[in-house]
Amino acid sequence: LQVVLNSIIKAMVPLLHIALLVLFVIIIYAIIGLELFMGKMHKTCYVTESLSDTPAEEEPSPCAPVFAHGRQCQNGTECRPGWEGPKHGITNFDNFAFAMLTVFQCITMEGWTDVLYW
Repeated sequence: LQVVLNSIIKAMVPLLHIALLVLFVIIIYAIIGLELFMGKMHKTCYVTESLSDTPAEEEPSPCAPVFAHGRQCQNGTECRPGWEGPKHGITNFDNFAFAMLTVFQCITMEGWTDVLYW
């Protein structure tokens, strides 16, 4: 038991170095995401004939205005702001904490394709 505990304690320093390196990479990519995508994930397609703000899709996705690059809305819908964002507003780059969470989501490869195609 003492040998196992000594081995775990000796392994802690290299593991801490690796954890700090991963944290540094997450911070760098979060800053890049903030610069490129801040505020870009809060527009979605809404039905134009509807008096209320009804999203045009069952699972809304971010869209781009008419003359911008990105996902365009279909006929009868328009791209408007006011949507909380993907995953109920959790997946975005609007502040540093959510940007780090989104980068962590991509690094762990859990739901990263959704972020890629938004």
